[in-house]
Amino acid sequence: MGNKLLLLDIGNTRSKWTVVKPHLDEDFHTHFGAVNNSDLPFKEPFPHGLEQLGLLKKDLGHIIVCNVAGQLFEDMWMQFLMRHFPNASIQLFTSELSHPQIKNHYQENKDLGNDRWAAIVGGLHFAPEGQYLVVNCGTAMTIDYVDESLDFEGGWIIPGVNLMLQSLGSKTALLPNITLQDHATMTYGKLGSSTQEAILQGVLHAQIGAIEMAIQEHGELHRLILSGGNAGFIGQFLLQSHLHHDQLIHDPYVVFRGLRGWYLSANG
Repeated sequence: MGNKLLLLDIGNTRSKWTVVKPHLDEDFHTHFGAVNNSDLPFKEPFPHGLEQLGLLKKDLGHIIVCNVAGQLFEDMWMQFLMRHFPNASIQLFTSELSHPQIKNHYQENKDLGNDRWAAIVGGLHFAPEGQYLVVNCGTAMTIDYVDESLDFEGGWIIPGVNLMLQSLGSKTALLPNITLQDHATMTYGKLGSSTQEAILQGVLHAQIGAIEMAIQEHGELHRLILSGGNAGFIGQFLLQSHLHHDQLIHDPYVVFRGLRGWYLSANG
């Protein structure tokens, strides 16, 4: 059995993975890959984008799977993994799993998104003393807080940038369908002088306003960790608002950090 760890994050839109040595804090991007869920099921033997996994086949000893995309996509991935990596142990990471440091006070752990819990655990890497926010800027924006006692009490779930834009375009008769690609240079605090600008500025400030409210609610914040596909877009405007530069961490791998951290805590 190999000594490397495959971390798989099956998201709502894309599946992302990386391969690391469990006990080394190495770069997660070295063996990073992604595929659109719409491209599943996989074609044999290794579809485009997964060839690298084939090269690492002998090195993989353990696989951790975090899924929020539903049972169908999980089944597709599990069939693929068991067929190509029969000697690797596979563990499903769920929000019902405990962590030795962070106390989860969500009313029903099973209702907490698996990737949210993984990202919350991953935030320990940047703020082991607690008092941090983890903000995922994906299909939905999630904002979660861990306090100075490493207690997780809960968070917020908000439609993400693209979901807001799509909703305005599809559920109203007169508003246009626009995307982030339609924006020119946007300025924090600016009013829109056209319908397109008003929509873009409104959606942007809805996102920034929610994050700023979370910051203000929790006083002495050590770190705010941004991840997700729109993290770069959102982050540039956060630095124009009320956040100190050294507080903001942009880390696209925070879910992977949490999966690896949980694996190490569970397997010594």
